[in-house]
Amino acid sequence: MTLDPEGAPKDSGQVRLEELGYKQELSRRLGLLSSVASSFATIAYMMGITGSLPIAFMNGGPVSAIWGWIICSVFNMFAALSLAEIASSYPIAGGPYFWCLELTNNNPKLTLIAWCTGWSNLVGQFASTAGAGYLTAVHVGQMWNLGNGHVLTQFETFLAYAICLVASGVLASTSTSGVRHYILFAAFWMVAGGFFLMILLPALAPMHQSAKWVFLHFDGGDKEELGIPNDTYLFLLGMLMGQFSYIGYEAPAQFAEETKRADKVIGWGIVLSVLASCIMGFGYLVCLLFCIQKPDELMSGEANGYVVAQIFYDIFEKRSGSVASAIVLLAIPLVAIFNTTVMCLVTAARMLWSFSRDGGVPLYRVWSAINKRTGTPLNATWAMTAMGFLLGLPMLFSSTAFLAMGSITAVGLNASYAVPILLRLIFHKNFTPGPFKLGRAQPFINIIAIVWLTFSLVCFVLPTFYPVDAATLNWTPVMLGLVIVLVLTSWFMPRCGARHWYQGKAHTLEDAIVRGGGRYMDGAKSFGVGQPEERRLTLLDLMEGFKQGAPAKIGGEESMRLVWGIPSFLGATKISGRHLCVPSGGNPTFARCR
Repeated sequence: MTLDPEGAPKDSGQVRLEELGYKQELSRRLGLLSSVASSFATIAYMMGITGSLPIAFMNGGPVSAIWGWIICSVFNMFAALSLAEIASSYPIAGGPYFWCLELTNNNPKLTLIAWCTGWSNLVGQFASTAGAGYLTAVHVGQMWNLGNGHVLTQFETFLAYAICLVASGVLASTSTSGVRHYILFAAFWMVAGGFFLMILLPALAPMHQSAKWVFLHFDGGDKEELGIPNDTYLFLLGMLMGQFSYIGYEAPAQFAEETKRADKVIGWGIVLSVLASCIMGFGYLVCLLFCIQKPDELMSGEANGYVVAQIFYDIFEKRSGSVASAIVLLAIPLVAIFNTTVMCLVTAARMLWSFSRDGGVPLYRVWSAINKRTGTPLNATWAMTAMGFLLGLPMLFSSTAFLAMGSITAVGLNASYAVPILLRLIFHKNFTPGPFKLGRAQPFINIIAIVWLTFSLVCFVLPTFYPVDAATLNWTPVMLGLVIVLVLTSWFMPRCGARHWYQGKAHTLEDAIVRGGGRYMDGAKSFGVGQPEERRLTLLDLMEGFKQGAPAKIGGEESMRLVWGIPSFLGATKISGRHLCVPSGGNPTFARCR
C-alpha cells in the first residue's frame, strides 16, 4: 500500500498518475456514478436524437433511424471497450493524445502522432461545444416559432447562441465538487426526463404508428431529389443520426485526475455510459416514431423540418387544439441540450488543460494554470468558451458552413479514438493492462473498433447531394482538410514549428522514478523537472523595467532571456538557438543568448 506524506493510504488513481510522472493538481471528488454520468451526459442521447432526427427522415425515414441507432450502438460499444482498457492503464486527463505518447514510449520520432491526435481531439472538443450551443439556440428558436410564428433571424440565432455559451461558461467555472453535482444533475435530467416523455407522449398521442411502419418502413422518395444513387447510400447517410450521438464518450478519461480510484473506475464509466445511452436512446427513439401523427408533413410542417418539435406539436394540436403544452414539454429536451453544452465545455477545458501541461498548444502556461479559488482550469474553460464564440461568427452570414460543425466534431473525436486503439495493436509490447482488461478478445475488439471508426469517418465526408456544387457541398471534408493543413503546417514550420519545441510528455512530478516514460524512465530529474530553473523575463517584466528607466534584471548579469513572440507562446527554451535577449544595460535584441 502506498502512503502519502502524512501516512494515509494514497488513492490508487493518484499512485498511477505519479507513476506516469505527474503530480496531483486537481481534487478527486468523482466516483463511479459520477464517471458514468459524465459520459452519459456528454453523449446525450436526447440531444443527439432531437437534433439529428431530420437527417434520418431525409435519408430513408424510420428504418434509417431505428436500425441506424442499433448498428451505431453495437459497434460503438466495441470502440468504448477498446478505449476503456487503455484509459484504465493510463488514468490521466488528456486521454487519447497522452495514450499515444505512452504506447509509443514517447519516442521522439513518433511524437507527431500524439500531436495530431491531440489537436484532432481538441478540435472535436470545442466543435462539440459550438455544435451543442448552436442546437440549443435552434431549439429555442423552434419553441418561439411554434408559440408566435416568428422565425429567428441569423442574428437572433447567434445572439441566443452567444447567451448559451456565456451561461455555460459561468456554470463550468466552478470547483470539482460543483462540476460533480452538475454532472449528476445533467444525467438525472436525461433519465427522468426521458422516462417522463416515453410514458406521457404515447399516452397522449391520439394515434400510433404500427410496429411494421416503425421498424420496417423505408422511405426512398427523396433519393431522386437528392441525386443519391441507391438505397444503401441513402441508408448510410440516414444512419449518421445515430453516430452523431456517440461522440464524447471518453469524457471519464478527461475527468480521470478528478476521479477516485480512476484506474479502476473510468474504464467502467466509459462502457456503462455507452450501454445506458444505447438503452435510453432506443426507448426515446421508438417512442417518438410510434407517436408520429402526420408522417408526410414532418419535414414541411409548422416546425420547418425540426422533426421532434413537429411530433410534439401534432400530438397536442390533435389532442386539444392548443400547442402551449407542446412548447412546455419541449423544455425537457431544451434543458438536456443546454446541459450537454455545459458538459462539452467542461470536458474540452480538461483536454486543453492537459494538452497545455505538456506544452502542446500556444500560450500553454496560461491554459495549464489552475485557479486557486476553484481548484480547476478556469483559464482553459474560458478559452474554450471564447473559441466557441469565434466558431459561431460565420452563422451571422451563412449557416451552411457552420452546420458542418457536427460532422467536424464526430470526425475529430472519432479519429482521436481510432489512433490510440491502432497503436495498442501495433505496440502491444509497450502496454501493460490496468484493472479493466479485455483479455484474449482484445485484438478482435480493437480491430472491429478501428474498422467501425474508419467507416464512420468515411460516411461523414460523403456528399449528401448530387451533383455536387457550391450550394450542395458537404463542407465537412473542406473544413477537415483545412484543419489538417494548419496542424501539419504548425508542426513542420522552420524555426518555430512544433517539431522544434513539442517534446511529448512534460512530467510535473519531482524526484520520482517514472514508469512507462520511454526516454524519461530514469526519473523526473533526468529532464530538468525539480531542478533550479532560470526565471524567464516576460513582456510585463520588460515593460516594468522600462518604466523604471532600466530593463528588468532576471537571471544572469551578462544576458537575460526574453521568451517573447513565437518563442513566448510556445514556451520553448530554444528556437534554433535564438532568443530575444536583453543585454545588461542595453535594448532587447533577437540574437543568440549566452
